[in-house]
Amino acid sequence: MDNRPSVSLKKPEPWTDPVTGEIYPGGNPNEVSQPILSGTYQPNDVPAPVNNAQVTVVNDGMKFCKFCGQKILKEAVICTHCGRQVEQLQGSAPQPIIINNSNNNSNVNQTVVGGKPKEKWVAFILCFFFGIFGVHRFYEGKIGTGILWLFTWGLFGIGWLVDLIIILTKPNPYYV
Repeated sequence: MDNRPSVSLKKPEPWTDPVTGEIYPGGNPNEVSQPILSGTYQPNDVPAPVNNAQVTVVNDGMKFCKFCGQKILKEAVICTHCGRQVEQLQGSAPQPIIINNSNNNSNVNQTVVGGKPKEKWVAFILCFFFGIFGVHRFYEGKIGTGILWLFTWGLFGIGWLVDLIIILTKPNPYYV
């Protein structure tokens, strides 16, 4: 007869703690049949769950996951077997989630980052008096359209009129 220890391949039945109602999928964590990593098993060494926590701590610095029943380190916040969070993080309160579904963007300050600031009224005066020559376009740094305005008399006056209206609707200063 062989004296080697045998291993049971049978899955243990889930066990429910009659005092706390906790369910352990891996069986009773307090049974002597489960291996204890260090020391001798003393039932009084197992502390009671704190704040109705569903995690049982064993005397060797290990505890059982409340989801899969496997042994994990006592300090572990996430089970290394099933990957679920077994305890709250120390010193951090859950942050509230704020969702703004309103379409009212009037309270939002929108600024454009980049570009060079230009004065609205300087551009308007340049456009009003010299717009058919594209001077306001040169002021904004738009050399290509400034040359186009210069040779077409402000796109035949239509581009000059459109630019006057567009400049009036811009904030002061605006960025180009």
